[in-house]
Amino acid sequence: MSGELPLECTHLARELAGLRASTGLSLAGLAARTTASKSSWQRYLGGTQIPPPELVTELCALAGEPPARLLALRELAELSRRHPQPRPAPPAPEEPSRKTGPATAEEPPDAGTPDTGQPHAPPPATPASVPTLRRFLRRRKVALAGAGALATAAVVAGALLLGGAGEEPEDIGVWPGCVGERCRGKQAQSQGCGLKGSGMRTVAEREYGRQTVVELRYSPTCRASWVRIRFGATGDRIEIAGPDKESQSAEVADKYDAQNYLPTPMLAGGPEGMTACLVRADGGERHCFGR
Repeated sequence: MSGELPLECTHLARELAGLRASTGLSLAGLAARTTASKSSWQRYLGGTQIPPPELVTELCALAGEPPARLLALRELAELSRRHPQPRPAPPAPEEPSRKTGPATAEEPPDAGTPDTGQPHAPPPATPASVPTLRRFLRRRKVALAGAGALATAAVVAGALLLGGAGEEPEDIGVWPGCVGERCRGKQAQSQGCGLKGSGMRTVAEREYGRQTVVELRYSPTCRASWVRIRFGATGDRIEIAGPDKESQSAEVADKYDAQNYLPTPMLAGGPEGMTACLVRADGGERHCFGR
């Protein structure tokens, strides 16, 4: 794709990047666990190419997300690439009047023609203007066909993105993939809950050792909370527990997890009453804190 990227392609790339971030994998780690190379993933996440559906499904599997929503976004991006909206042609310069030279702002009606208040009939098309009109109509037909396909895909994608009817999110700038109870067990980044513009914030954090940091995070847009760890050790486990003792957890599985952010799935509800815990791999020492 050349020039400015279609908005649908930019949106897909942002969602894919968020999903990749939720896995905690670097580009090299992502390439090692999927059928695409590091350079290919760089193009897909940068929006310069659209990944095949199989790769979208592989990435969703790594992130523990159902693939339907991302596949719908991919289809929307593919349609926008196939049917770009044409830019309107600039208007042709007006020809000078044969009678008086250059046209003035207003010209009186011809003598002997009563001014009835009705617009004058347009002049007949000249032979030179007919091909131009035909080209315009062809471009309009293609644009309308593309717009119809995009509208159909948008309806499907919108239904999948919203996750069905139910709770209305707060208007903070990002329309999330889930709200409240629908966020339970899902990853914040892939649902838009951890993106800039969602109102997401860290409500409490603790530092352990020289670099390990555990954060309790909350998105008012999604009305959900989660915990993430930064620079953990392989085997460390983080947990989030709600007031009703429901919990979610994640474990630092390898060096890729250890070198990046690793989040737990979300729990529905605000940070009040939520507890974040770190269970150390060496000895099982448990550290917990709340807001």
